[in-house]
Amino acid sequence: MSTLSDARVVRTRDALREAMTALAAERALDAITVRAIAARAGVGYATFFRHYSDKEALLADVAGRLIQDFLRQVRPLLQQSDRRAAARSMCAFVHDRLPLYKALLAGGSGETVRAEMLRATMDTMAMARTRPAEGPLDDLMLFHLVSATLNLLSWWLRHLDEVDIDTMAEMIDRAVLTPVSALRTRPPEGC
Repeated sequence: MSTLSDARVVRTRDALREAMTALAAERALDAITVRAIAARAGVGYATFFRHYSDKEALLADVAGRLIQDFLRQVRPLLQQSDRRAAARSMCAFVHDRLPLYKALLAGGSGETVRAEMLRATMDTMAMARTRPAEGPLDDLMLFHLVSATLNLLSWWLRHLDEVDIDTMAEMIDRAVLTPVSALRTRPPEGC
């Protein structure tokens, strides 16, 4: 019996997350109501509150999954020697999940989600370093790498009709990955 109810909980939560994502693609976050989410998910209004305390808790769950997916993709990319291929792989990953990324990074909740992605990505990348930070420059480079990449992806999601995956990958490589790589190989004078 527990397995059946566990499966139902998983299905309901999945439906609520999908509903939130779909609605976020259609309208600003503050225009989305719990009633609209429940209706889109095909569940009762009261059922929503058995799973989440409010709309923000659901958004946090959706954003948390987005962040974890992003981190699983980004971490190995930073260790590749072919920066352009790494950037292209990351752009293709985002493009394959376009409705979710577009709704959360470029939609009404974009600033909130991007800030949380920056914090979580910074924490994860700092813990995954192959060597300890050697000072503020290492921390600054990590911050720049993560924040610039997230901001470029957010921009791209609003300009998809103008910029394809390969062009965006080139932009990320030229604007972020190559300069950061150059900084990592030679410290600035005076440091």
